[in-house]
Amino acid sequence: MSEAYIGVDVGTLSARAGVFDPVGRLIASARRPIAIWREPGEIVEQSSDDIWRAATSAVREAVEASGLPPEAIAGMGFDATCSLVALDRDARPLSVSPAGAPERDVIVWMDHRAAADADRINAGGHEALRYVGGRISPEMHAPKLAWLARRKPEMIAKAGHVFDLTDFLSFRATGSLTRSACTATCKFGYLAHEKRWPDEFFDSVGLGFLKDNDYALIGAYPAPPGAPLGQGLTAEAAAAMALRQGTPVGAGLIDAHAGAAGTLGARAEGRQADPRRRLALILGTSSSCMALSDEPRFVDGVWGPHFAALTSDQWLVDGGQSAFGAAIDHLLRLHPAFAALSARAGPHALAALEKDIVARAGGLSPAALIAEGLHVLPDFIGSRSPLADPGARGGVLGMDLREDAASLQELHVAGLCGLAYGLADIVGKLERAGYEFDAIVVSGGAAQSPLVRQIIADVCGKTVEAPETAEPVLLGSAMIGAVAAGTQTLVSAMGSMSTIALRTAPAGGAFAAFHARKRRAHEILRQAEREVRHTSLKARWPEVVIFDCDGVLVDSEVIALAVTRRRLGEAGLHLTDEETRERFLGLRLDSAMRRVETELGAPLPKDFPDDLSREILATFARELKGVEGVRQAVGGLRARVCVASSSAPERLSFALRVTGYETLFAPNIFSAAEVAQGKPSPDLFLFAARAMGAAPKDCLVIEDSVAGVAAARAAGMRVFGFVGASHFSRLDEGADLTAAGAELIFDDMAKLPDIVAAGAARAGAANTG
Repeated sequence: MSEAYIGVDVGTLSARAGVFDPVGRLIASARRPIAIWREPGEIVEQSSDDIWRAATSAVREAVEASGLPPEAIAGMGFDATCSLVALDRDARPLSVSPAGAPERDVIVWMDHRAAADADRINAGGHEALRYVGGRISPEMHAPKLAWLARRKPEMIAKAGHVFDLTDFLSFRATGSLTRSACTATCKFGYLAHEKRWPDEFFDSVGLGFLKDNDYALIGAYPAPPGAPLGQGLTAEAAAAMALRQGTPVGAGLIDAHAGAAGTLGARAEGRQADPRRRLALILGTSSSCMALSDEPRFVDGVWGPHFAALTSDQWLVDGGQSAFGAAIDHLLRLHPAFAALSARAGPHALAALEKDIVARAGGLSPAALIAEGLHVLPDFIGSRSPLADPGARGGVLGMDLREDAASLQELHVAGLCGLAYGLADIVGKLERAGYEFDAIVVSGGAAQSPLVRQIIADVCGKTVEAPETAEPVLLGSAMIGAVAAGTQTLVSAMGSMSTIALRTAPAGGAFAAFHARKRRAHEILRQAEREVRHTSLKARWPEVVIFDCDGVLVDSEVIALAVTRRRLGEAGLHLTDEETRERFLGLRLDSAMRRVETELGAPLPKDFPDDLSREILATFARELKGVEGVRQAVGGLRARVCVASSSAPERLSFALRVTGYETLFAPNIFSAAEVAQGKPSPDLFLFAARAMGAAPKDCLVIEDSVAGVAAARAAGMRVFGFVGASHFSRLDEGADLTAAGAELIFDDMAKLPDIVAAGAARAGAANTG
């Protein structure tokens, strides 16, 4: 054999390597497990060092099993899950763990810790969201980075590199910091069709630091998939893999995209295929549906369109489900009979289960009938597409008390049907957007099941095709190696290295009618879940917590009032500290200046407000500190948060940035300059509530000024008075706030979540009493 290519696939639980010949035949493969840690709060983490050890070990074993000499390997490529890797400036692991575990530097794709950050970003209605189906997912990198900036700012300060896992593997292999256009466009938001990063989007969501040093943290100029990186394998990487130094390595792919590369162009009956008329369906821990077009097509709830993320000059869309194989595994583990089956059949338990199901039903299509009265909603970690609802959850309807093998079989089939109905929703939405599919081409572990393929064909009414290779995802990465070696383009590799071997036709007729009825039941169940969830959310108070800034988030009032008092004295109005606080605390600058001119009986110098603002900002830069406990408060609240301040936008943004609190709230930071009248008018708080999509009665305001409390009450909102900043010396100084309408007074911001929970409980008791 003249040459071969290696594909490396890092999934959720293992790293795999495959050696392929030039026509896509798998010569040898190997697998290594990787560690995973799960913590409360939907936190899922891994170690990049552990992943790299597993990947290099799998490559070494696969090469040895192939019997090929190292010089026969002409190129290699990597694919991986869409996980986020953080390294310091010396490329050492940087902990992303809330517990600070040093080895855990990877936020796994399925980690949903950033769900609230995704909601906050989505509330901004940014233009960049058009390219993620209208709503960003907490599985993407911008929300995860926002979470890190908000909850672990010290980590962000130390970060030297943030990688998608695919790019991390390429970096460890070659030393090159160049990222793939696939990962940059699909997961970081790179606008490949404009060849630029979305500066304005990053600024608006508190990720402006990504722009520093020409986007050095995430890579300035991505390369197309397959482009050779650096000088190929470094000596260290080559030694770890038993390969030769300099072996070409191509810019990699996301794992699902590698599956698309390995299937979309597969030859059928010796003929070249049109990838635009196929839907690539990758079935792993999650699922992904990918389609290509020559022009951008925007589909709500479907990620993309992404330009040149797979093939040059074409647009890719990606719909899918957050859990597919993971949903089935979870569902079966809930059933008492599965443990006995696993003990008997071991790693082949699922295959044994499906064999028993087909034997019982008398065929693949009839197998669905055994679950006629059992319905599964498999959205255990949210609905990615087409609903873009990460808050969705799963459910089972129709279960009885049986614990036997027959009951387990029915549960499995019902789960597969539920997953297929979700896939059919995606297919239908894509076709309504102009896509025309002749077939669905499947890859991934679950795609090897004849029962899975038949149920998908029957539900979607499409022929389901499977490629000849048992490892199409690995093959897609090996294609990247062929491109890096210079022997193929990705388009030519897709057509020459993959062949269709199996076809599953839809049964139609009575089976199609059966699935139509069951699919209707599935939709009713999904609607019921949504209504129950929303009912629970409506009962939760508050929906939004609105923070004032000065004296609440930042300890600025003593500074600002001292500068104001001194400058007013120079202008002829001499006030004590107490008088200054009584007159100006919580007021917008223009309102304060009008009050000054009334008391002076003469106008202030024209440049007085600007000079005062500049001096306050200069003093902030030297002296301003954040109020203690703000991070604990925001992190512990179950509500969304925003800021509504009387300060001008420049001063507000500066104060939050200096204290490191801007990323806690951006982009939901509102200034009185955006409304007609400042506090004590309710305009600002009502404006903030509208922007957050919340009713005033569902909002809680945290204020330190009489004017602010009065504004909140006028807006129809509950308000707590905060007296923990340095311009208050005693807790009883909150009496004026109580008189103005504050429901309670507190002085420890870290205790706010407990105080809010107690307030919500009191309100609930009052409503039911």
